[in-house]
Amino acid sequence: MKEDLTAQIKIGDQQAYEAVFKSWYEPLCAYACSLLHNMDDAEEVTQKMFCTLWDKRAMLDVQTSLKAYLYKAVHNACLNHIKHRKVRNMYQTEFLHSHEESDNRTSNLLIYSELELALQRAVEQLPAQCRAAFVLSREEQLSYPEIAERLHISRNTVENHISKALRLLRQALKEFLMAAIVVFESTLV
Repeated sequence: MKEDLTAQIKIGDQQAYEAVFKSWYEPLCAYACSLLHNMDDAEEVTQKMFCTLWDKRAMLDVQTSLKAYLYKAVHNACLNHIKHRKVRNMYQTEFLHSHEESDNRTSNLLIYSELELALQRAVEQLPAQCRAAFVLSREEQLSYPEIAERLHISRNTVENHISKALRLLRQALKEFLMAAIVVFESTLV
């Protein structure tokens, strides 16, 4: 049965994918939370893993069981998240250190304003449905089921839209954030 689901997902059967999602989402979130100690992060990591599973379904290669595959995928995603969190914390620490030593708060405020403007522009560039789901999630703080109801789409579609939005925003803001880090580092000298 599980092998059938794997094969069905691989050929693009959305019902099989949804069945796997419904069966494994909560247990995988609980497992991710045990590693990350934060339910919001656990849900985000699990949702991204399911989005990646669907996006790369044609290359799906389950060697053991689907359950083992899903747990291993979430485990690896959690490790990547922890690593990313450490890097982010390091940059935040460096930023706070440079901010405390810097007398030039105006330039820091300018950079922050530019970041806000860049983020606003990047959000405006998102595809319409993707942008709508993202704004409802992040600005109005709606849950995925509430967003699905408001936009008249499935929760799975909401998750896909938000995952896509986050990926596109990271790409759009990557160069700006790196430039901001360089500016902050130059204030340390």
